Formats: sequence, structure tokens, C-alpha cells
Amino acid sequence: MENLISLVNKIQRACTALGDHGEATALPTLWDALPSIAVVGGQSSGKSSVLESVVGKDFLPRGSGNDKL
Repeated sequence: MENLISLVNKIQRACTALGDHGEATALPTLWDALPSIAVVGGQSSGKSSVLESVVGKDFLPRGSGNDKL
């Protein structure tokens, strides 16, 4: 999973460096091929924990009470 995250980050940086910022008015781009996920739930319902469990790494903020995931 670490390799996948690293690859996605590299693709994002390359897209940005090439001027592809994923705007809605642009033609389909590499951004369209990048993975996306939406998580919905109430405060302290485990959204961050679920995502981190899937990825296998702690990387999301916790405990501020104002997280907008």
C-alpha cells in the first residue's frame, strides 16, 4: 500500500508540474484516473480509523473536533 500512495503522490506532483490541475473544464486527464474516496459520518464515528485501517498507516488528523473529512 505504501508503494501505491507514493505512486499516486508522484502522479499528482507530475500533473501539477505539467500544468494539469484537474479543473472541471479541462479534458479528461490523469487526475481522472487517480483514486478517490468519500467518507460520511458523524463526529467521532470512526471515519479516520476506517481510512487508516484500509491504508495501513496513521496519516489523518484526530481529536481537534473540527475535522472536515
